[in-house]
Amino acid sequence: MYSFVQLKKIIIIIIIIIIIIIIIIIIIIIIIIIIIIIIIIIIIIIIVIINFTYLDQCRTCDRNGGPAKESIDHMYVDFIEEELLPEINSLAEKYADWWTFKPSSPLKAYLSDREIVMDEYFSLEELRYRVMSILEHAAQFLNSDVIVLADQELQMVFDSWYIFVPDIIENHLLSHVIPAPVDIISNDLQNKHMIEDFFVYSPVDIIYKDPSSVFWIHPFVDFAMNRSTGNVGSWNKLLFMFTEFCLNNTTYFTRFSDSIIGINVNTSLTSLFDFKFFHLSQVETLLQQITKFLGRKNSMIQSCHFITHNPTFDYITSIHPNVFTFIDYIINNHNDMMPDFKTGIFNI
Repeated sequence: MYSFVQLKKIIIIIIIIIIIIIIIIIIIIIIIIIIIIIIIIIIIIIIVIINFTYLDQCRTCDRNGGPAKESIDHMYVDFIEEELLPEINSLAEKYADWWTFKPSSPLKAYLSDREIVMDEYFSLEELRYRVMSILEHAAQFLNSDVIVLADQELQMVFDSWYIFVPDIIENHLLSHVIPAPVDIISNDLQNKHMIEDFFVYSPVDIIYKDPSSVFWIHPFVDFAMNRSTGNVGSWNKLLFMFTEFCLNNTTYFTRFSDSIIGINVNTSLTSLFDFKFFHLSQVETLLQQITKFLGRKNSMIQSCHFITHNPTFDYITSIHPNVFTFIDYIINNHNDMMPDFKTGIFNI
């Protein structure tokens, strides 16, 4: 039999052991929570880095011994940052606000009398353009065309005997319109007008740099070089062939020095150019004038490993499945380097 004192000691020891176990469990739980929090923070940091630095991926590659700054990948980044995004942002700002005529606006009736019917909702810039198109043909301008002397009808519309053109929106048009209802303004309305107005020229440096770009050379030159027509090739291939042709062919050209080349008279190429001599450094420029761009086999996605495997971009439309195919469409089509397939005429 245990004495009362012994039982008391045993109970105390058991209580201490239980307390220690509880403390250990609490410490383990706290450590697990801390680890989970750290993992979550790391995941958030990684997501932020991916979302905010994907356009700088090429520069990151540079620091790690990757693509050079003159690479196609960098050209894509420069085109997006310097041409594409500024144009999209400008149009988004231009079509951010929409207006409609006040019910009793005399300006609406004034435009209607001249067979100008505005859409129910319009931008202030469009309204200004419509009004100015009337004033330029029917009003008297003074002071370098910045002041309009209003006739009686215009005075009734704008309640003024003159219009100062730079301030026409603030001082004369805003009083005739009210903001469109908030529930009417949607991304669809903004996107519709942005798509209609959007245009950015192809970055020609990418077209010439891309080894998959295919070019067609003028039939006269093609036949003179290859004794056949319809030949196509990459830019570097055609540049090499044309340079050799200019340097070594004596039927069509005459070398006057190491750098000056003359175009021979009475040949099929004589009438093709409006000059008689050119410098060796001008050969590539000359070739650009007598070639047409037919398209690229590569795409932006194929060009860069990073964007190929980037999961950020989802499908947009059936025409442009993602933002990269949209950019490729601009590169391939927004230029004047392609032949006129409608007429079948090759113009230089």
